[in-house]
Amino acid sequence: MKKIEALTFDLFGTVLNLEDSLNPFIESFISDSQIDTTPSQFWKTYRHRQRIEQYQDNILMLGHSGYTQVAENAFVYTAKIYGCDPSKSQIEGMMIGWKNLNPFPEVLESLSHLSKKFKLVVLSNGEHNFLKHLVTERIKFDFDNIISVETVGEFKPSPLVYRKASEILGIPPDHLLMVSANSFDVLGAVSSGFWGAYIDRYSLPFESSPHQPHLICNNFIDLNNQLENI
Repeated sequence: MKKIEALTFDLFGTVLNLEDSLNPFIESFISDSQIDTTPSQFWKTYRHRQRIEQYQDNILMLGHSGYTQVAENAFVYTAKIYGCDPSKSQIEGMMIGWKNLNPFPEVLESLSHLSKKFKLVVLSNGEHNFLKHLVTERIKFDFDNIISVETVGEFKPSPLVYRKASEILGIPPDHLLMVSANSFDVLGAVSSGFWGAYIDRYSLPFESSPHQPHLICNNFIDLNNQLENI
């Protein structure tokens, strides 16, 4: 791993704390709609549905919907699971939450340390303009580059995403390290020739696959410590 030149970062759930950021908006929706569930359970169902929406988008190949549209579709579907057909204002309220995501508390200091040794790049499922907003207004860190899956029109873990990132950066895949708390993302990157760092924020097992992460870290502090020895 001594030849690593750049780290590519997932944002959603890795750099940005989705559940805690969206929890106030979910609580408000549940209260207004008198849904019999908890914010935590609603979020788990919502996040699961969002992944299904993304996979369907890739598999059907009917055109790339975009991250925010998929997030909206998943919210509406999840609300209907709990017997609610959300209003336009409720949908808009939830989508405002996505524009106000906050990073995990240890992220900024760790990124600052890592930037002294590596190029730091966003490689995310979000639309480019959405990512620019999140990086500038919410994360407030100067990444070396921001790469959106819009460049290939497919969500991760499509191998096209990782190959295109390598091409854009002008860095071979085996000189790149994908950092993600989403196991499918690390799996996709490693199978495409990247090194992979799995940030196990949620105490979830990794995929049953020959394409395993090269690093498993609890958080960004742990990531920083492990990379210091490389």
